[in-house]
Amino acid sequence: MMVDFINRPHTAQKSSRGLQHSFKQFYSRYRELILFNKNIMIAAIAAIITDAIVVQYAAQSITNNVLVSIFSIITGSGVYLIAFAGLFYIDNRRKYVDVVTGMRDSNMFRQDVKKIVTALGVSEVIYMIGKFTSVYLLLQSNVALPYQVAMLSTLLAGGFSTVTANLMIKTQKLFQ
Repeated sequence: MMVDFINRPHTAQKSSRGLQHSFKQFYSRYRELILFNKNIMIAAIAAIITDAIVVQYAAQSITNNVLVSIFSIITGSGVYLIAFAGLFYIDNRRKYVDVVTGMRDSNMFRQDVKKIVTALGVSEVIYMIGKFTSVYLLLQSNVALPYQVAMLSTLLAGGFSTVTANLMIKTQKLFQ
């Protein structure tokens, strides 16, 4: 039996087009949420790197683990919030402009900012509690180097914080 390669159906092409269409449809539906989470991840990576450096230096200079934990929270949260705000602005600067008038839609912007501040505020409280507790306990137990403690605690607290932020965004219906 001979196989006719020229006249065979192109099922692989059709299924890959369908899959590509599904991805595009998924992305267009969840674009804002995907960008929101991308910004969280990039900001978290910047915070992890900066925090690891600060905690390593602080732990070598200061013997009080409570102070090291406080420095860790201040550094991580500061870098995270600044990076997130900048990335969010870059991704959404055109969203709040009325296409007809070309003017900024301040009302929509204020409503979204309130929702984001609420979501990030609640998630940051959870982050800070988890971060402070885990840094302090891990430094006390002396199970790892300070920079490793900072990175591990940031990942753990950041995971809980990200889930909380996404749940808050979903309940507030920020991205519909």
